[in-house]
Amino acid sequence: ILMKQVLLSSVAALLCSTLLLPAHAELADRTKPMNVEADAMQYDDLNKISTFSGRVVATKGTIILRAGMVEVRQDAEGNQSTLATADGKKPAFMRQKREGLNEFFEGEGARIERDDKTHITKLIGNAKMRRLVGNTLADEVVGDTIVYNEVSETYNVVGGPSTGAGGAA
Repeated sequence: ILMKQVLLSSVAALLCSTLLLPAHAELADRTKPMNVEADAMQYDDLNKISTFSGRVVATKGTIILRAGMVEVRQDAEGNQSTLATADGKKPAFMRQKREGLNEFFEGEGARIERDDKTHITKLIGNAKMRRLVGNTLADEVVGDTIVYNEVSETYNVVGGPSTGAGGAA
């Protein structure tokens, strides 16, 4: 049975992590409501932890996240940290539109971690990051781990090949 959960704020940071190369994410996404579909959901109010499992699909504006499990933790200041993990068959996946352009960023890996406080996103385990212009691949980076810093707009690729299918973003 597919259980649909609608959240307006508890996983807002979850989908902001698709900004993976130097570019600005769709600004309107920040004010959009979050919709999450999953087979199951658990909420721990005392520890401020939301856990979604089984065919998780989350959307927020232009942002899409697909994973086997998504856990969102919120600290006392309201900062969120998010962990999305693969379902065993498919990697965790994120996609977001770039502001004012017909371009999208996609990222995937066995795990996707984002810390709202530090603005760091990590794609871990067979990580891939792509920039698409429309539906055409413009850039792709592959490695074991890709770490993206949203503040400095830099990324590092560790452990594995990296390839460029086009120009820089």
